[in-house]
Amino acid sequence: IKTGRFVALQQSLTNITDDGRLQLLLIAFALGAFFEGAAGFGTPVAVCGAILISLGFRPIQAAGLSLIANTAPVAFGALGIPIITLQAVTGLDLQVLSKMTAIILVPFCVMVPFWLIWAYAGFKAMLEIWPAILVAGATFATAQYLMAAYNGPWLVAIVASTSTIVVLIAFLSFWKPRRVLNAKG
Repeated sequence: IKTGRFVALQQSLTNITDDGRLQLLLIAFALGAFFEGAAGFGTPVAVCGAILISLGFRPIQAAGLSLIANTAPVAFGALGIPIITLQAVTGLDLQVLSKMTAIILVPFCVMVPFWLIWAYAGFKAMLEIWPAILVAGATFATAQYLMAAYNGPWLVAIVASTSTIVVLIAFLSFWKPRRVLNAKG
């Protein structure tokens, strides 16, 4: 039985886009990164997987795609615990570790959304929405780098994901794919 809040969340997500590929970008990639940054430890897969299932994705598919999407923000998950722990173990400067990790992750943050959509819908279907994928990946990579390099590891994934959600919703308000690929169809 769906509660009123759950139905409202589902309707608000489908009001942004009916396209399953774009829902994956918003939910598994961007919203999942927020949950990774705030809580980590499997929360993004559990929460985003449930949301995706409610939108028509198959359960194993939803979990697998959420896991793929979670590869971008996991280094700065749970308020930076992986980087903070690495600093405690190695004794290296926390700011240097944070910045260098972000530099290493820039290409991966851009590639992961492409990989996510390719795994879900195939290469041709991925190419149909490449502008939205590039906007999501580039926004996430840029925000993650800037936060990690100049602020430290604590809020990196939260700021990067929030930036990605805002920019992607703004982008989707004026850009639409030629073909809608629905998760249910």
